[in-house]
Amino acid sequence: MIRDANNQNHRVLVIDDNRAIHEDFRKILEANTGEESFVQARAALFGDPTFSEAFEQFELDCVDQGQAGLILAQRARNEGRPYAVAFIDMRMPLGWDGLETIERLWKEDAGVQVVICTAYSDQPWGEITNRIGRNDKLLILQKPFNSIEVLQLATALCRKWDLASELAGQLHELSRQVEKRTAELQSANEQLTQSNTALVRTVADLEAAQAEILRQNVELERLASRDPLTGCFNRRAFYEKFEKAFVESREQDIELCCVMVDIDNFKRVNDQFGHAVGDQAIQSVASCLSARLRLTDTIGRYGGEEFCLIFPRTTLAEASNLAERLRIQVETEAGVRVRTVSNLVTTVSCGISSTGFGARTPLELIDQADKALYAAKEGGRNCVMAHQHGVEIKLPH
Repeated sequence: MIRDANNQNHRVLVIDDNRAIHEDFRKILEANTGEESFVQARAALFGDPTFSEAFEQFELDCVDQGQAGLILAQRARNEGRPYAVAFIDMRMPLGWDGLETIERLWKEDAGVQVVICTAYSDQPWGEITNRIGRNDKLLILQKPFNSIEVLQLATALCRKWDLASELAGQLHELSRQVEKRTAELQSANEQLTQSNTALVRTVADLEAAQAEILRQNVELERLASRDPLTGCFNRRAFYEKFEKAFVESREQDIELCCVMVDIDNFKRVNDQFGHAVGDQAIQSVASCLSARLRLTDTIGRYGGEEFCLIFPRTTLAEASNLAERLRIQVETEAGVRVRTVSNLVTTVSCGISSTGFGARTPLELIDQADKALYAAKEGGRNCVMAHQHGVEIKLPH
């Protein structure tokens, strides 16, 4: 393919059954710079006296029938050397006419610029466009034509083909860049989606782990503060709550009562039925005591078969009534709850103290309740004794 310094396509195809026309095109498009008249014509056409030093060189192929022209166009396309312009005669009696040739040529190469060459006016432009459609790649050259007109068409249409090819290349490159960028954005979006999914999963895992840690902490706190046999507060946790309730009682000048509870004859239960039954007896007593408490009350396993209870905002008389109800509850229900021994008699003794009688510390209040409990044991068991003014008083059943 002939290309100038700007890489332009100057390939031209002539399809005309008149070989004399071929020669005319050769004289015009393959002219020798020494032909003074042709140089002058070009100079006049382009208004440049120096044009003869640098006019276009066209690569020209000529055939006499449409079939042959189509073969050349197919070969040119396959070789990557397409024609920029085709001059096609309208009337070619031995083969395809000009319109059929154009139709077939455009099916093979839609980019080629076509000039219809005709000396007849019996086929109106409307009929031509009705058959092959309106197209900006189609022009008409009336025979007989002059050299300047042919040269003008060849030059302009080659340039037009170059611009269209350049634009197509730019559009292709733009499309390629868009596709590339789109693919990059899609890939980045997929990675972002994957990262976001992983982040959501990580956050969910973290929240689940935090919830599990919280649950385990609560469980650990429960285990650390509860007696494993009865579920009551253990001695350490119970004393912490006792201290808090005692301080609140002193600050607000509100009476607080403490009740010590001990299972009667518990050693005999262990000796007669074994420690497993003894444990069941402790559990049943703890269950009876816990079931009758108010929401503000607290129970703890103080040691062995002993329990300690806190009654906040409670007078000694009220605490005595509560303790008596607890004693009755244990006497009537605790033994029955021990399923492995029939008719097990289970009772408790209770000792009560109140902040209203001078206790200055929680331990002193517990000690007073413990003295009352000892008195209850000495007084026959299965009863409630209260510490008042340094004296233990037994409450009637």
